[in-house]
Amino acid sequence: MTSQTVASPPTAGSPPGSDLPAPFSLDISSILSLLPNDAALDEWFLRFASDNDESGYQFEIDQHGRLWAMASEGLDGQQRQFNLQFDLQNWLSTGPGGAVVIGNALVRLPGFGRKAADAGWISPEQLEDLPPAGQRPFGIPFAPRFVVETRSQSDSLESQQSKMEEWKSYGVAVGWLIDPFARQVHVYRPDAEPEVLDDPETIDGGPELVGFVFDVRRRVFDL
Repeated sequence: MTSQTVASPPTAGSPPGSDLPAPFSLDISSILSLLPNDAALDEWFLRFASDNDESGYQFEIDQHGRLWAMASEGLDGQQRQFNLQFDLQNWLSTGPGGAVVIGNALVRLPGFGRKAADAGWISPEQLEDLPPAGQRPFGIPFAPRFVVETRSQSDSLESQQSKMEEWKSYGVAVGWLIDPFARQVHVYRPDAEPEVLDDPETIDGGPELVGFVFDVRRRVFDL
């Protein structure tokens, strides 16, 4: 089965005055259901993303087989992601171990799910469940213990909240949705309603990420 190239839709869904491509989604579950196994889905998705590399979009598939196309990050968004990943890596070097998840690390999830978080952390216990290096399957075969999503200019808050709820349903222990435009952080934990922090100076990752305190005001909001 061959992959397909998508044309950029009108930018009516983008913010006023923006030249970013409008985000959109398509139900492709009928196509994906024809694939015989996860390996074939991985191959199809990689080829699809490669064929559409110059479209200005980043792609994900949710657990129900819906393809989501989001505008690629601009310079500000890339800097926010880098700051998150850099500070997590610094914490990890003196912290509990595990591995930092960066924005282009694809996570393989139940059903059709193929997603990527802006940043995240895999615990040492989760790493123990992986095969040895060189024998590991494509992508991360489980949800990280911690994920961060940073809202970009083209993302609606509702779509990002929906994505965070999906991450939570996969077993993520703690998730942050950082909204640099409203200067808010939405904190997600299992069996609890999201907690909204208004213009916090820092976010404490405890108790899940002991000792990780992110200077969100300086590293994200005030860029």
